[in-house]
Amino acid sequence: MKGSGYLERRSSKRLDMEKQIISISWIENFGNTTTKEVICVDVSNGGLQVELEHPLPIDTTVVVVFTPNRAECQSYETKVLRSIQQDHGWFNIGLQFI
Repeated sequence: MKGSGYLERRSSKRLDMEKQIISISWIENFGNTTTKEVICVDVSNGGLQVELEHPLPIDTTVVVVFTPNRAECQSYETKVLRSIQQDHGWFNIGLQFI
């Protein structure tokens, strides 16, 4: 609960990016770079989740750009931890910051 007695215990910067559009890029098998704009499902200190229409191989390096349409955007290197197909057909992609 926030208020005059509230103390933030996080030691890292808070990213309020849930349900925001972010950009992700990765290198395909033949060396081509693919870039997609996706909705960020969840962000935590260790990584994030996005949904994509197809799976990504485990351990694939993915560059994530938060606020891609702004000059002050930040990019982070991540790797794919999981790629699970959801009931609606899309894949929940779990990415870990590296």
